[in-house]
Amino acid sequence: HLDHFGTVAALEDAFAQVADAVAGPVVGCFDDPGVRRLDQRSRLVSYGTSRDAAWRIGEVTHRRWGVAFRLEGPGGTTDVEVPKPGVHMARDAAGVLALLSELGYDLECAAEGLRTYAGVRRRFEVRATKHGVTIVDDYAHHPTEVAAMVEAARFGDARRVWVVFQPHRYTRTADLAPEFGAPLAAADRVVVTDVFSAGEAPVPGVTGRIVAEAVAAAGGRVEYVRQLADVPAHVAPELQEGDIVLLLGAGDIPAIAEPLADLIER
Repeated sequence: HLDHFGTVAALEDAFAQVADAVAGPVVGCFDDPGVRRLDQRSRLVSYGTSRDAAWRIGEVTHRRWGVAFRLEGPGGTTDVEVPKPGVHMARDAAGVLALLSELGYDLECAAEGLRTYAGVRRRFEVRATKHGVTIVDDYAHHPTEVAAMVEAARFGDARRVWVVFQPHRYTRTADLAPEFGAPLAAADRVVVTDVFSAGEAPVPGVTGRIVAEAVAAAGGRVEYVRQLADVPAHVAPELQEGDIVLLLGAGDIPAIAEPLADLIER
């Protein structure tokens, strides 16, 4: 949240303050350069796919609605299955297991519990499946999150990956619009709506159109549909059996999941 902290250095200072105030272990993903910098200032227990991580993720296998991997660390080695897709889910699960093991909990027992993980709202939440079309809602609203979601959808057997993206905040859109281009262009079809303000005043020249232009510049097939309420009628006629539709954003985009499903026909 650079709109609050101002600089990356100030943001990392805040993370260091929190880490240094914790009495117990602090785990951090060594796949992230910022965490590596934090490790030079604060004492971390590292995890990730990186070879030098204390807790190492290996033998990753992707499934339609999940990911499996082997986790090896100071507390032992265990096979892990998470019924949510994507490398990011493997990293999240590894972080939790590493922390629990460092706190003295049984690693195998904790890993077994993840096999029945039901997920949380707005994180790869399947909202509807109709006529072979799956609608998934996710809070992803930063370029890295968007990239992870499209990648996770690709691990399944979807015929095409659609993304409906609602940019969040005018200031964030102004700062990050070019960075959304490549992650969104990785989908087969993209629809970008106007910005969800989150209480901000409009910024002249900043609309969802600049995100759509970034997607087009990155080679993506994209359309700009300004009003969110117009998206279901615009998208539904083009959906085909086997498609997956990702509704991405931190605003009110979940509201179109049901109307979109209602309009899907064979």
